[in-house]
Amino acid sequence: MFSPDYSKRDYLLPKGCKDLIDVIRLEEAQKAQIPLRLPKLPSLPEELSAPPASGVIFVPNGITVRELAALLGQKTFKIIADAMQLGVFASANQVIDFNTISRIARSYGIEARKTR
Repeated sequence: MFSPDYSKRDYLLPKGCKDLIDVIRLEEAQKAQIPLRLPKLPSLPEELSAPPASGVIFVPNGITVRELAALLGQKTFKIIADAMQLGVFASANQVIDFNTISRIARSYGIEARKTR
């Protein structure tokens, strides 16, 4: 079932139309029975895949966001944003679990392993 994305302004437009001019042209073409070539809209892939693992980091069961950022060579705010995309809201000094750590590290092409 189609569920429109109300955050975008074109959810009421017919498929293939990106603005009202395309709708008018489509209606005119249908009246004149002339095939209309609408511009091809770019499509996004269904699921973005993570890059192949290029390194390994060893982490304890939980470390702070700031420590993870240092291990991954990223800015702390980027790691906080990545955690938010996963539904984890943590500050720079807050400890995050290993599952979240491994998912964030994987998005940067790094495999996370637990230390013993």
